[in-house]
Amino acid sequence: MRAAAVVVLCAGLAVQAEEIRIEVARGQRAARIEAGGRNHALAVVDSVLTVDGKAVASAEFPGPVRVDGRELPGRLEVFIDRGALVAVNAVDLEQYVAAVVASEVSPKWPAEALRAQAVAARTFAVAQKVAQGPGARAHLGSSVLDQVYRNAARPPQPALDAARSTAGEVLTYGAAPIAAWFSASCGGVSESAEAAFHLEPGAAPYIRGGDSDDDRREWTVRLPLAEITAALRKAQRIQAEIRGVAVETRTASGRAKDLALATSSGTRPLSAVELRQLLGYNRIPSLLFEVSTEGATALFRGRGSGHGVGLCQWGARSRALAGAGYRDILAHYYPDAEVRRMY
Repeated sequence: MRAAAVVVLCAGLAVQAEEIRIEVARGQRAARIEAGGRNHALAVVDSVLTVDGKAVASAEFPGPVRVDGRELPGRLEVFIDRGALVAVNAVDLEQYVAAVVASEVSPKWPAEALRAQAVAARTFAVAQKVAQGPGARAHLGSSVLDQVYRNAARPPQPALDAARSTAGEVLTYGAAPIAAWFSASCGGVSESAEAAFHLEPGAAPYIRGGDSDDDRREWTVRLPLAEITAALRKAQRIQAEIRGVAVETRTASGRAKDLALATSSGTRPLSAVELRQLLGYNRIPSLLFEVSTEGATALFRGRGSGHGVGLCQWGARSRALAGAGYRDILAHYYPDAEVRRMY
């Protein structure tokens, strides 16, 4: 989940966020769309959008639609940005929330954990919509950088129930929707938003880092130093050969903050966040790790998955299994926030 844009909060709850706009595709130069029983070929020709060979400024298709085989509810808007196609799905907020719940966690989880996820997802979406401002072509993306948006057309019944039973509910602080970050697993201890996203102190007072949790799932990753070297060279960060990785400083929660890279031209500094971004979030699951060098390999041993800020999905599951209600779960992860109904 990204930090940029979401730190701006809504000034109140007067705006009823009934529709949300999700960027579902970007960068392609051609696509096939099925809408209203018809197939359409979209392409970028000489920096102009064409639909079935005809030049248009933009295109809109009523839902449900299929984009390269992916079924989506709501309408689809397509336009060109930087010489490539951009597709935006405008969908009912509650249907979007159900899809996010089904995409982010298992529908087989306890109902109270799903409800907690629904409120967090709705809150994050509303805060992003307000932050983007009126006239925004898209409010969120569909990947892990915002909230995962799959299973959109036919969310499973437990996800639908979670959205419907909490419809309109958002987490607020001072009557404004909060930036309700969440991650898969905090590894036993949560992170502060300020540390994870380099925010000013007090920017997210409704989330406290350092809270303990029962979820301590561990992982081990072996990364060839050649892979790290290649990633840093590709990003034009460090051209020297990487020969070792060590943690120099940590955040208050114990997560790696600053790294020291032993290279063929001396020791170089690099933030742990940047290393994880460059290698891929799937390569280093979280920053709650110890690292050592064994020959030509960096050995990472850690806990958790994701940034560890806000709701911990696996921790929420454990709390629900222990009998906690969704509001109790939310109060644990967002202790100074209040659940309010927008509509």
